[in-house]
Amino acid sequence: MKHNLKSMLIAAAAITAVTASAQDKATLDLLVSKGVITPEERAKTLESGFNASVDAPKSVSIKEATTKNFTLGAYFQTFYENFSYSQTTAAGVSSSNYRTQSDFIIRRLYLTLDANLGEGFTSSISYDLSGQFPSTAYNLDRAIISATSSLGTIDAGWKKVNWGIEEVPLSSIFKDGSSSSNLYGVERSNADRYWQESENGSTNGSNGRRLGFGFHHLGLFYTSPATKNGFEYGASVVNAASSYVLAPTKGLNDVDYYLNALYNFSSDDDHKFAIGVNYGHDRYNEATAAFSSYATMDGFNPFIMAKYGNWTFQAQYLSTKVDSTYDNVAGVNGAAYGNHTPTGQTYILAYRFSPNWEGVARFDHLDTDRRGVQIGDVIRDFGTVNVNDGSAGGAGISGSSFNSTDSYYLGVNYYFSLKAGSKDYAGKNAKIMVGYQQSIFKDIVSGGAVTGAGASATVNELRVCAQLAW
Repeated sequence: MKHNLKSMLIAAAAITAVTASAQDKATLDLLVSKGVITPEERAKTLESGFNASVDAPKSVSIKEATTKNFTLGAYFQTFYENFSYSQTTAAGVSSSNYRTQSDFIIRRLYLTLDANLGEGFTSSISYDLSGQFPSTAYNLDRAIISATSSLGTIDAGWKKVNWGIEEVPLSSIFKDGSSSSNLYGVERSNADRYWQESENGSTNGSNGRRLGFGFHHLGLFYTSPATKNGFEYGASVVNAASSYVLAPTKGLNDVDYYLNALYNFSSDDDHKFAIGVNYGHDRYNEATAAFSSYATMDGFNPFIMAKYGNWTFQAQYLSTKVDSTYDNVAGVNGAAYGNHTPTGQTYILAYRFSPNWEGVARFDHLDTDRRGVQIGDVIRDFGTVNVNDGSAGGAGISGSSFNSTDSYYLGVNYYFSLKAGSKDYAGKNAKIMVGYQQSIFKDIVSGGAVTGAGASATVNELRVCAQLAW
């Protein structure tokens, strides 16, 4: 009877001890003093009550025992953007009475998961939850498994190929471009986006506009060991289709390959230099099920990246020959199928006035060699315009395809100071960017045929970006 009473008292005490209040402890102390329970039983009762309470510490466990460590990261960007527009037609008529476009957007919301299994095996997954791309297939930024040894690193999976100074870490001693969280400008340059963004504008062949040459691909990627002084190089063998969902492209896919080489020189973090070149061979528009052309692309991308004290300078040249494009206009270049060689240039100059303040200037030029580019192809979220007074005229020429564009960017970036251990750190983790860009589009083309050599359109854009990375 005494044993049963003791068990009942312990059970009752355990129930009341869930909240672990002072009165609960006093009750248990009384039971100990009367010899009903032992001090050990009191301690166990308090522990079990606490573990069942909302105050108990929580833990996250790793599923596989072989995983050495696991890293969870993310970064978030919200934008304000404003566009004004003016134009001059081929007849020389100028007008600027068009509505200003203005809005807020969530530009990026990346969630990144990295795992280390030891013995050189790692994995990385990065997904953009903001849904800014036209297809959910493009929201996956990276999904790779990696094997690293003294000979270098092999990645297998889905990521961007090496192409463009604003896109990927072309040199291991420069963080620039290793993530869109590290950009100097609020958005990438028009020239860079023409090569990097997904292909568009195609109907029944390769008579599109953007190239998608440096876009995401699925395949194998090799990178040599990193060095601060000396050569680095790499190669990729990937699907031509810019999609990790291959079902729509069965029977149409082909294999692309990319090569890159560069030379690094660095005396310290504030004095470093890299020069190199990227090359790629790609099949155009393999992600389109209705694809009927056999156009191919061969591209070269020489570049320079340099930092001297507070100054940073970067420059690149982009050139891609697109063979056998379906121009959709008989007689272009002597036949309905013609060749084009779009070229581009990007120059970036940045100066760090202090650990927190940075000024940025950028110029870029794009010549499509009569393939054409629409304003919305390279200026994100720009839409064809309407006149303010509602009179006839509508979109004017803002929805046309132009042969070339020049853009001029000026911006200032503010990096908030945060603690990193015992040191202050001012970087991408908390920053605000303000940038103004003027883009001038010239010469209207239609499938390679000039319809307005004197026409031009000007877009002035103001963007503000607030970013947190953790």
